[in-house]
Amino acid sequence: MAAAVFYPVLSVVVLFDCILPLIPSETVLALAGAWSGARGTPNLWLVIVVATVAAIVGDNLCYFFGTRLIKVVNRVPGNSKRGKALGWARENLNERDVSTIIIARFIPWARWFVTIILGSVGYSWTRFLIWDSIGALIWATQATLLGYVGGWLFQDQPLIGLVVGATLGIFFGFFLQWLNKVWENRRQNTNRPDSKTLSDLA
Repeated sequence: MAAAVFYPVLSVVVLFDCILPLIPSETVLALAGAWSGARGTPNLWLVIVVATVAAIVGDNLCYFFGTRLIKVVNRVPGNSKRGKALGWARENLNERDVSTIIIARFIPWARWFVTIILGSVGYSWTRFLIWDSIGALIWATQATLLGYVGGWLFQDQPLIGLVVGATLGIFFGFFLQWLNKVWENRRQNTNRPDSKTLSDLA
């Protein structure tokens, strides 16, 4: 596919995935990376840049949509099931916001949910932009590079490279969730054993 068409399509796919995560854009990034590793095109670093920018824009659109829900959220009774869930979300996001924002980027529906919640509870947009940008860069880099490695290893069969890269990406996401849960469980045992982990929110 010509570069003039591919990069705009890539940005639209990533942006749409942020707003309505029906088809994980990680697969598209892995495919682009695999094709780059096997054929030398598209440009690996340009794919990462385009995907990162599109992800940041998409996440911020969801965040600002969440800000429109602040009044609705504030009207939820604190002793109701939804009120308790929102209270728990506020508490955990205030204490472990960085790990939540970054790790949620690797989980399609989790990143959508967390981003909406952050906007609806009045979380600092500047802080969100900073950590979301870092998370988007890490996310785009790992998804594309894993596909690239698969494509490079199977240069004669880029589709196999795609499968290998996508599989590695999935395992990487699960590894991050596991690592976060282990870390939070350790903190619970020393601080507040009754609290939940951020990966449970995701």
